[in-house]
Amino acid sequence: MSFSSNDFLQWLNEWTFKNRRDLILTHDIHKYPAMFIPEVVEKIINLYTEAGDTVLDIFSGSGTTLLESMILGRKSIGIELNPLAFLISKVKTTPIDISVMENGKQNLKGLYYSKFYEKINFDNIEFWFSPDSIQFLSDLFGSISQIDDCKFRDLAKVSASDIIRNISLCKHSGFKMHRDKNKLNKIYTKEEIYKIFESSLNKNIEKIKELNLELSDKSYYAPEFYNMDSRYLNKNINEESVDLIVTSPPYGDSKTTVAYGQFSRLSSQFLNLNSISGTPIARLDNELLGGKKSSPLQEATLIKNSITMKNIIELFKLRGENGNDKKNEKRLSDIVCFYYDLFMCLKNSHKYLKKDKFFVLVTASRIVHDIKLHTDIIISELANSIGFKLKNIHYRDIPNKRMPSQVSATNIKGEVTPTMTNESIIILKKI
Repeated sequence: MSFSSNDFLQWLNEWTFKNRRDLILTHDIHKYPAMFIPEVVEKIINLYTEAGDTVLDIFSGSGTTLLESMILGRKSIGIELNPLAFLISKVKTTPIDISVMENGKQNLKGLYYSKFYEKINFDNIEFWFSPDSIQFLSDLFGSISQIDDCKFRDLAKVSASDIIRNISLCKHSGFKMHRDKNKLNKIYTKEEIYKIFESSLNKNIEKIKELNLELSDKSYYAPEFYNMDSRYLNKNINEESVDLIVTSPPYGDSKTTVAYGQFSRLSSQFLNLNSISGTPIARLDNELLGGKKSSPLQEATLIKNSITMKNIIELFKLRGENGNDKKNEKRLSDIVCFYYDLFMCLKNSHKYLKKDKFFVLVTASRIVHDIKLHTDIIISELANSIGFKLKNIHYRDIPNKRMPSQVSATNIKGEVTPTMTNESIIILKKI
């Protein structure tokens, strides 16, 4: 990459990327909330690593960092708790022989129309799907399970997953699950279900072909995947073995910001995916950052290591004394639990990263009860307490992310606040 000095400065300061690049490859193989945009990841990797270096994403989501690392000739490691995102990221980064895909597609169609498969059943399935849709989707997933080639089988699973929300009675404009009364009278035939799926599958086969072509003349490394919780140290990753950590952590607890678990629920249930803790997949949001009730120890830890968190906690408690104590207490507990969980992830990241290497987090600051939570400052303060040095914070507008227009600031019906419209790119260095 060569620039004139002026062009280099312009490139260095450009983080919004309103004009998207043409080369998307498999990045859009499946819808997913608040996806990392590839241009940001590509730029960070180019700035802080060389070919052959190891890049880690501790919240790897649907695999943007892993795919960009692969294309750029870096080794990569992804840690992700959501089993659906874990599956998507594997498919997104797996080349498949064209003949395998074409043969698999023909075999799958025959299997689908050959018989009626056993109906899939899970809690409230009749609330979210018509009886016919339940049978025909069961036929689809049953036939996919009969495919021998594991790579094509996973591709078919992801392609089927991507149509679930549209066929369901769930509103598909947002991430949370709300029944859409306008869809109650819609009835799908077996042929219509397969036609919708086939369109998704054909699109994704073309995406894999593009990936195959992109990688055909490159030396690349297949990513390492871990369906694990980044709050706990991953013993498979050696200490001080990583050259760069780049990640976009959740902006807040999933119940009130981006509901990753709710978005993934129906697909995960049809795919029979399980959480690593054994918790029913319908309650996955409770397993994500900030999903549990906080403790006095967590609060004390944050107060000790972040002056910004200390001020936020004091402000919420002061408001609680003058207003709805239970409402403030609940939201403060969510906030404390979220930032404490994130602090645990920062501590583990410090162990993975080599000395003098960089940790880049892309995040946003949300508003709760009219109080802005400056996540970039909180992260900087917490990171400083464990041996990172803040080098810079860049700010970017987020015109391209799949985000709700409003979020619940309180998790109370009817109370909403505008969603985040800009992100902070926090550059930390391990010292």
